[in-house]
Amino acid sequence: MKKIILSVAFAGLSLFYEAAGQITPAEKGMNSITPDVLKSQTGFLASDWTEGRRAGEKGEYLAADYIAAILQLYGIKPGGDYSGSGGYLNIQRGNERTYFQNFVLLKTTPGEEHLMKIKTIDGSVIKTASFTYNTDYTIRLTNNGTEVEAPVIFVGYGFKNDKIKYDDLARVEIKGKFLLKISGSPAFAREKLLPSELSASARDFIEIASSRGAAGIIEFNPASKVVGTTPVRDFMNLSPSEGRPGAGRQYSSVTLPSDKPGNDLLRIVVSAATANEILKGSGIVLDDYIRRADSNESYPVATMTGKSIYVKTSVTKEKINVRNIIGVIEGNRSDQVMVLGAHYDHMGIENGYIWNGADDNASGTAGILTLARALMETGRKPEKTIIIALWTAEEYGLLGSRYYIENLSYPVKNLKLNLNFDMISRYISDNEKNKVIMTYTESYPLFRKITEENLSKYGIDLEIEYQPSADPPGGSDHRSFVAAGVPVLRFKPGHREEYHTPADEISTLDWDIMEKIVRISFADIWELSEREW
Repeated sequence: MKKIILSVAFAGLSLFYEAAGQITPAEKGMNSITPDVLKSQTGFLASDWTEGRRAGEKGEYLAADYIAAILQLYGIKPGGDYSGSGGYLNIQRGNERTYFQNFVLLKTTPGEEHLMKIKTIDGSVIKTASFTYNTDYTIRLTNNGTEVEAPVIFVGYGFKNDKIKYDDLARVEIKGKFLLKISGSPAFAREKLLPSELSASARDFIEIASSRGAAGIIEFNPASKVVGTTPVRDFMNLSPSEGRPGAGRQYSSVTLPSDKPGNDLLRIVVSAATANEILKGSGIVLDDYIRRADSNESYPVATMTGKSIYVKTSVTKEKINVRNIIGVIEGNRSDQVMVLGAHYDHMGIENGYIWNGADDNASGTAGILTLARALMETGRKPEKTIIIALWTAEEYGLLGSRYYIENLSYPVKNLKLNLNFDMISRYISDNEKNKVIMTYTESYPLFRKITEENLSKYGIDLEIEYQPSADPPGGSDHRSFVAAGVPVLRFKPGHREEYHTPADEISTLDWDIMEKIVRISFADIWELSEREW
């Protein structure tokens, strides 16, 4: 009954404004969304001054202070930490909240020490073979340095799939052992299963190895004579400005600190020669095994006795101080919250190039700021509380939005919606200039209904492909909310060839599609903030 009363009241107010010839609060907000607002904000965020906005670096801090200043200009209250947390602007001083939610990331990088040895015991003879890192073997980065020696067993492809009743791990004791496996899957499985099913089986193998206490996984491609990366010699790169720029970063892992132990299952890739050294003396003929496995024929695998693998790795760790930017538009109800978010970080400077990230994601950041302005321009307090959030460290794996969700200052049940803007300023193609994909939680068909109504009501020329899902996909920050069971809504146009290159510049943006997305998003958010659903 309450939902009906509020919805009727909302409709009644709109009719009242129309009858009186007055501009409605929604129209006031809509009128504030202009190309100049979007261009000016996006232009600064994607300028060389912000140096590509890599999480935790100077350019991102500059962008963050700019964003906080804009929120203050619009009259949006700060919703971050209390003062004393640093920054450049006076808006952070005093015994009051700031706009910044500060936290620390851990950057883990391979250390200098890497060892791999095979120990073979044959009667009274102990033979040890040592191998060269980045030629004979590579090791996937772990959370901590590791030193382990354990026996090794051959598990074929390490493939398991119930649909085709195939299981390389049946009747195999894997606890405390290295598992030597061939990369990929048997040919007959590739013929019977979809790529997604093959990928799922590969993930299942890693999960089984970890949960059943394997010491590690050693994987090899029989065609790979060497493994690892080959550095480009200076004389082969005399004119780097003429080549395609690459990110060029040293391989590392950036994570949120945790009080739980990490999964340090060793995952090693070895050359064919290294694999054959491990198999030597086992009675296993690799070509014969592959031929039979590809045809789904059984192959009795002999037990490998007297063989063990010794591995030692090292890592270095660095703390990175980062911050989300949080603003609050207080509603009449504090127990119903909608989060409007976009990540403001990008990829920084590498190899002499600034990765300005105009579409990714200065566009989404400017879009959220413009939504915030429009909501304030309505002149009316919304029914629901609205959080304006600009996330850091999306490019490192959605870490900013994850931190927010894991450290909510209110019960997650109060979180009614996340609207995510990520890359909202490029056409899907030059022949589809009005097309947009709308991804949303399928249990909320109202999202589509009000979108269709608002497109017509406000004359917004968009062709929307609706994609409802129980598990809305995409590699962006809405996934942090999906994981927490929060309904999500996302408008996404094109994903063009400049993505994740220094060519993602202001000059490539399509301002009309960006403006339309912000307009329909404002119309939807304003209505959802006012009514029960």
